[in-house]
Amino acid sequence: MAQVSIGQVENLEDLARGLESVREALESACREQIAAAEGKYAEAREETQNSESMLENACQAEMEAQQAVEDAQQNLESVEAALSAAVSTLSDCEAQPSDEEGRGPDCSGDEAAVADAQEVVTEAQKAVAETKAELEKATENRQSMEQRVECVKQALAIAETLFEQAKQECASRINAVCNAIEIGKTRLTAAQHALKAYLATNPSAAQFHSWLHWHPEQGKPITPDVIRDRMNLSVEQQHLLQEYLYDRNPAYRNLIDKYRGEWATAKGDVERNIVNRETRIHLCGEFAEQIARHALAPLGGKIETQGRTFVGDGGRYTKTDLLVTDLRVPVILGRGDGMGAPAGGSMAFEVKCGKSDYLYAQKEHMTFQAEGHKQADAHCTLCSRDIHDLPPEKEKELRDALRDAGSPMVGMLPTKNDIDQSCLEFIREGAEEEKK
Repeated sequence: MAQVSIGQVENLEDLARGLESVREALESACREQIAAAEGKYAEAREETQNSESMLENACQAEMEAQQAVEDAQQNLESVEAALSAAVSTLSDCEAQPSDEEGRGPDCSGDEAAVADAQEVVTEAQKAVAETKAELEKATENRQSMEQRVECVKQALAIAETLFEQAKQECASRINAVCNAIEIGKTRLTAAQHALKAYLATNPSAAQFHSWLHWHPEQGKPITPDVIRDRMNLSVEQQHLLQEYLYDRNPAYRNLIDKYRGEWATAKGDVERNIVNRETRIHLCGEFAEQIARHALAPLGGKIETQGRTFVGDGGRYTKTDLLVTDLRVPVILGRGDGMGAPAGGSMAFEVKCGKSDYLYAQKEHMTFQAEGHKQADAHCTLCSRDIHDLPPEKEKELRDALRDAGSPMVGMLPTKNDIDQSCLEFIREGAEEEKK
């Protein structure tokens, strides 16, 4: 195993970028949350001011109603006194003796005065009743406003508390993320320095690092020889790619761990042979695709895997193993139509890794898959170099079939035996380490 893991350093770089994204998202969410809490606090404060103003108006109205009752009471007392005086005057009039002719006193004026006074008293009594009713309403309104002010003050206190809590919670969380970012940056810097020192003393690792982070020369077309060289990984380079994938690709790591566990617990050669067979079938093809993927990825701005393309009207579809888009430079895959793509264009690939008999047996499947490649400017079927082990007539038959289907066969990947050996050694190596 390498002393310094290129993949783990890249994991730290991804983590640092991820933490920065988390910080930005958290700051945005906090601004929204604080703004919302501040808005509710402002609404509660405004409502408190409005309610207090309404209470003041209600108190003033109650005082005015109370004064109106007192005025009405005083007026009633006054008109009642006037009525009493009018009644007394009428009584004195009626008490006078009759004249010589037997006629009593003329009290009609006094009687009219009493009647008028009685009418005034009745009106005054009504005024007192009305003002008391208005006072009762004003009192109820003032009490209601007092309750309202109490409620809005409670709401204001809650809103203020939530506003302060939102600010404190956001500040705390942002601070925690910022601290994590600083720790991550420190660890990343240390890891990058360690990686740099390691690469300086390990030419093979440095070569692999350069292979991963290759930048094609701008404006210069990529020829088949360049692509062939990038696919032609040495045994040691393949091992470094295995380690890199184990660190960077969770799905690949799960497969490796699965087979390592089965190898470690295998009882005898029969069970180990079963693990070997499963590895050759399920893992080696994936590893071959990963070689192609990482060899070709620097050529484009984006690389997709297992994209679906529907073929015909029956709902059938093909899966394109690799689709490289937004090419940074022109690429030439070989001779013939569909074997070149301009800068900004795209390339589609079917990836097949297997011995010569397997490749020949896959002819119909590969010609069907070729239908999904036609969306790209350039397209071919990448296969292991085992194709050269076919008898010349079968190799020509296979190549002609794929060329006619629009996805010529290009044998650039390492042989199936080399890929099998790389995968099996990586599994056995890890299984043995687990036993220690």
